Amino acid sequence: MKKILFLAVATFALVACNNDGNYIDEPMAAQISATIGKSAVTRASETLWANGDTIGITMTGHNVSYVNMKYTTGGDGIFTGNPMYFKNHVDPMNLTAYYPYKGDEGTLPAFMEASTGADNQTSDKQPEIDFLYASLENVTGRNPNVEFAFAHKMSKITLIFKNGNSGTNVGKITSYTIEGLKLEGTFNPSTGECAAKTDASVAPLSITLPEGTVKNEVAVPSLIVFPQVPTTVTLKIKDSENQDYVCNLSFGTNGIVSGNNYQYTITVSKTQLTVNSNITDWVDTKLASEAKSDDSDD
Repeated sequence: MKKILFLAVATFALVACNNDGNYIDEPMAAQISATIGKSAVTRASETLWANGDTIGITMTGHNVSYVNMKYTTGGDGIFTGNPMYFKNHVDPMNLTAYYPYKGDEGTLPAFMEASTGADNQTSDKQPEIDFLYASLENVTGRNPNVEFAFAHKMSKITLIFKNGNSGTNVGKITSYTIEGLKLEGTFNPSTGECAAKTDASVAPLSITLPEGTVKNEVAVPSLIVFPQVPTTVTLKIKDSENQDYVCNLSFGTNGIVSGNNYQYTITVSKTQLTVNSNITDWVDTKLASEAKSDDSDD
C-alpha cells in the first residue's frame, strides 16, 4: 500500500564531558518536523496536508512516557507540539503515531468511532475518517533521523462508469447506492486496527450526483469504508430518465481489506451491466462479474 512518510528530526540527548573527562548524557528536547513523501503526497481523501491537521505521537520506554502528544502542521508538512525528551542517546524507545488526532495529551483514546455514511463522504468530511497509523521500535538517539511510514487503515471503493453499446449515456446518472455494507466502525490508535462494528447493521450508502457530473470512463469521487467481510454487496444506479440498473460487487474471499482500493469499471448498457474490477494500493488482484439491468421494460 502507499505510504505517507513522517520525518521526525530530533536533537536527542547530547553527549557532554564532566570534569573527569568522562562522557555523560544530557536529556534534550526532540525537535519534530514532518514531510509527506513524493511517492504518496495525498491522504485517503485525495487532499494534501491542510492547515491545522494534527497527529498523535506516543513515545515510551526506560522510564520515559509521552502519551498522545498533539502535533500540528500549518499545511507545509512541518508538525510542532509540546516537546518530548529523550533521557539519553542509547536507551531504545518505542513510538507510535496516528491521524487524525483525538482526545487530550496524556491519555490515548481506547477507540475512535466513526460513520462512513453519505454525510461523511464529502471532500471536507472524508479526512475525518481517513485513519492513518505508524509504529517504530527500538529507536535511540544514536540516529537523529526517524521516519514514520503512515499506512492507510481504511479501505476505498472507486467507481468508473463507462458507456455501453446501446446508446447509453453515463452522464445521465444522478445517483447510486451500495447496499450490504456496515457503515459504523472503530479505529484503535494504539494498534492501528480499523474494523466495522460486529453488531452494526448493514445500511445503504446512497450518493447523489447532479446530472452531467459522471464522465465516461472517469472515476467519480472514491468512497472510504471500514474493512469488513460482507456477504452480498449490491450496486444500484439511477439516471435522469428513471432508468434503474443493478449488479453485485465482488470483493473476493478476503472481503474488504485495510489499505486496499477496490476499483470497479461499470459498463452501462440497456440490457446489462458489465463489471470489471481490480485491487490497487491505497496488491494487484483482478476480479470480474456480470449482472443484468434491473429494467423490467426491456
